[in-house]
Amino acid sequence: MRMYCSECGGVMVWRCTDNITRLSKWKCKECEHITSVYLPEPEPVKIVPVEPHYYYQKEGKFIVRKKRDNKTIYVGSFNTEEMAKKVVKGMLEVDWNKDLIPEVFSALGIGKVNRQWCYV
Repeated sequence: MRMYCSECGGVMVWRCTDNITRLSKWKCKECEHITSVYLPEPEPVKIVPVEPHYYYQKEGKFIVRKKRDNKTIYVGSFNTEEMAKKVVKGMLEVDWNKDLIPEVFSALGIGKVNRQWCYV
């Protein structure tokens, strides 16, 4: 925002703004005339809630885990992000019950082949 002095037409320089009243003070560089202006209320910042993924990538694998009551529920390490997303969705349906991990894997058609989880 550029302001010009009403007295001499010179360029006004911003001095300060009161954040509560939104009153802004400006001073002319040439004649040192001071002007006050009310600034418009800024638009509120929209806060978008971040939904947790419950998986992360490490060394080319996607690791699915969740922390609950300062304990980590480790589910597994998967080759693709698509598989990790499906496992997370399945674990959300059973409320992250660690005893039901085999049932979630069988429902998704995931089995272990040579120490790796894959579709069977």
